[in-house]
Amino acid sequence: MSFYRFCQIFVKGLFKLVYKVEIFGSDNIPKDKGAIICPNHFHWMDPIIVGVYTKRQIRFMAKYELFDKPILNKLIKKLGAFPVRRGEADLNAVKTTLKLLKENNLVGLFPEGTRSKTGELGEANAGVAMFAIKSGVPVIPVCIVGNYRPFTRIKIKYGQPIDYNKYKKEKMTNSDYLELSQIVMQEIKKLKEGM
Repeated sequence: MSFYRFCQIFVKGLFKLVYKVEIFGSDNIPKDKGAIICPNHFHWMDPIIVGVYTKRQIRFMAKYELFDKPILNKLIKKLGAFPVRRGEADLNAVKTTLKLLKENNLVGLFPEGTRSKTGELGEANAGVAMFAIKSGVPVIPVCIVGNYRPFTRIKIKYGQPIDYNKYKKEKMTNSDYLELSQIVMQEIKKLKEGM
């Protein structure tokens, strides 16, 4: 059993004691193909709960600062996370993401880039559409609803895959990618309204 799978089982057991978790639409995740998993982000536990309740391993892109802490660095690397320097063009993170997607992995990206301080949905960064178009893989919008207080309900809903290949054109600018990335947030908003 892999370390990732062991952690999934262990943490899921803990969550069962503390939360009532409801999952919807998990069959929208490709069984063996690459995809970008895009949840909304309002709490530090979001990547944990999505990772635990998605059968396949998700390789999350995480802020570089988390890798500065030696113990956390070892743990999140063993779980498959990789760093990104936010606010700059991080070519290593771009290459890693595209390589993982080409190898049919699930890559976890928070389209807003950071946690929402208000809990409201924000705007997406340009990266989501850029990675989807360059890799040719679908984007799976994910909506998490809950407050992570003990003994409360948390809902996770996976939306229909978004095929960005239909938006591909010869020359894409950053503003094109930025505009197209908002589609993910619109889909997450629809998922939230339907929960």
